Amino acid sequence: MTGRGFLFGIAIGTVIGIYAAPMLGRQSIGLRETSQAFLSIVKGTNRIPDKATWPTSDHAKSELFRISKWDISKHGDGSTVNVKRCISIDEYSIACELSANLGWIEGKKSVESVFEGGPGRWTMVLAKNR
Repeated sequence: MTGRGFLFGIAIGTVIGIYAAPMLGRQSIGLRETSQAFLSIVKGTNRIPDKATWPTSDHAKSELFRISKWDISKHGDGSTVNVKRCISIDEYSIACELSANLGWIEGKKSVESVFEGGPGRWTMVLAKNR
């Protein structure tokens, strides 16, 4: 004869089965994807791109003026922007530290920027004064 505990176990198992069944068909992150992501972090997969692929200082200057909506014809001659270093964010994005000496502001300013595109066609999408 089946006891009350056995019937209670069947009922709980059925409820859990009904609740869990829809989740079984979903895609999940497997061990392969997790291990590849971990290895890329440990190895540091080419986070520092070749300096030849960085935006040039002149291009960074024009992009900084464009994104900031400053008049380059008015203030561009007395201003310089130098790309100090860059790191890859992903295949199509790069983060750079810029040193800006703007003609109408005294002293050098550090600027963090994000460029998207690729070598030779970088477009600044974000700039922040540090």
